Amino acid sequence: MNPADETTVVVFDCFGTIVTERRPMPGADDFTRAVAETLGIGSGLAGEVVETVFTTLYAALVDKSALQPATRDLVGTALRDRGVARPAQDVDRALWRALGCCDDDRYELCEPAAEAMRRVAAAGHTVRLLSNCYLPGDLMRRLLTGLKVPEVYDLALFTADGGPKKPDARAFELITTGPFRRKVMVGDSAGNDIAPARRLGWDTVQVDPGRPDFAGLDALLGLR
Repeated sequence: MNPADETTVVVFDCFGTIVTERRPMPGADDFTRAVAETLGIGSGLAGEVVETVFTTLYAALVDKSALQPATRDLVGTALRDRGVARPAQDVDRALWRALGCCDDDRYELCEPAAEAMRRVAAAGHTVRLLSNCYLPGDLMRRLLTGLKVPEVYDLALFTADGGPKKPDARAFELITTGPFRRKVMVGDSAGNDIAPARRLGWDTVQVDPGRPDFAGLDALLGLR
C-alpha cells in the first residue's frame, strides 16, 4: 500500500447513502401521536411540543450557517416550559418511535454501500460518518447497529447532537479532524454532500439512492 494512502479519510453520508428510507419521514401528525402516546400526555400538549420543535429545527435548517439545536434538548425544554417533566429515556423512546425506528420496514441497509465501506477500510483508509439527522447520536448508533451497518468507522458526527450541519464547512472540518492529506465525500445530495466538499477541495462520489453504484469510489481509490 502506498504510504500516502494511510492519510486518506473517506466520509460517508448516512440517509440516502448507507441507509435507505423506504418511506418518507413521519409527518407532524404522526410525530404528535407518537409523542402523546409514548409520554402519556394529551394530544393538544403534544402538538404544542412538536410544533415548537419543528419550528426551531426548520429555522436552523433554512439558515445553512446556523448551528442545529440538539433534538433531545429541544423536546425536553418544550416539555418543561409547559410544566411537564419526563426522564431522558422517555424522551428517547418518543423520538425513536416518532422517527419511525419502531417500524421494521422503514429503514434498510444499502448493501452496496456496506460493501464499499468494508473495501475502503480493508485498504487501510479511515472511514467516518457525517449525517444530518434528528435522532441523537446514541440512538443513531442503535439504528445503524440494528441495520448491521459495518462498524469500520472510527468517528461519526450526527447533527442531532447539536452543532454545525451540512453544508456548513465546519461540519466537514470537524469530521476530518486528523492529519489527512486526502479527503473524500460519499453522499447522495448534490447540495449537502457534494458541492460543499468540492468547495473545500475534497474528492467526491455522488450516489443515486435508487441505483447505488460505488464503482466511482473504487476507481478513485484504486480498490479494483
